[in-house]
Amino acid sequence: MRYRFTSYHPASDAEAAVTDGTRLGGLPHWLEEPQWPVDPYENELAPFMGQFRVPAADGSGNGDRMVYLFAIGFSGEHATVVQPGGQVTESFEARAAATGPTDLDRVHLLRVDEEVDFSHVEREMEPVEDEDEDDREERLEELLEERQKDAAGSIRMNQLGGPDVVPVWLQNDDLPGEGWQLVAQLDSCQLPFDVNFGDTGVGYLFLSPDGKNAEFFFQSC
Repeated sequence: MRYRFTSYHPASDAEAAVTDGTRLGGLPHWLEEPQWPVDPYENELAPFMGQFRVPAADGSGNGDRMVYLFAIGFSGEHATVVQPGGQVTESFEARAAATGPTDLDRVHLLRVDEEVDFSHVEREMEPVEDEDEDDREERLEELLEERQKDAAGSIRMNQLGGPDVVPVWLQNDDLPGEGWQLVAQLDSCQLPFDVNFGDTGVGYLFLSPDGKNAEFFFQSC
């Protein structure tokens, strides 16, 4: 298991021109025919938040996947689309619109600042004489909690997913199901645009084991 802590950065013109990668803002790069979700309260296209590329080696199914995330007004709901061959979040209509509203005109990229491999942390632990297994496990958990923090001592909540990447939960463990993979974890206090994740909330985006469905939800204080 591991953490994959990230930060957000405005893209250069050259970086913004690369449309098939993970990015916040701008417009979606559709792998198949457009499937733009509709805000049912306004009967208008929902604002685009970002797209997240899941390489074939990271996800189930054949080939790369792209997971698209949209905000449904200020209701706190969100819609996801998975391509190729995936699904739109159940209960949301989608239209064949290639372009639409976006939450952020300027593209921002998610860059990995640090990866923390649990097994490496465990191997680097100094031995303690007469320490039993339970005490060692407790000490490992304390070390991992320390590695979650930034230089100022705040818990880092932004992550890009991948094989064996685990969420840093704001509240209780709420994994959608066995085998679901974390795609991204988004801290509302640091995102470069306003979102409704409740009170200083954190959003969690997951991909199903078969690579066809995505689920997004948030936890808040």
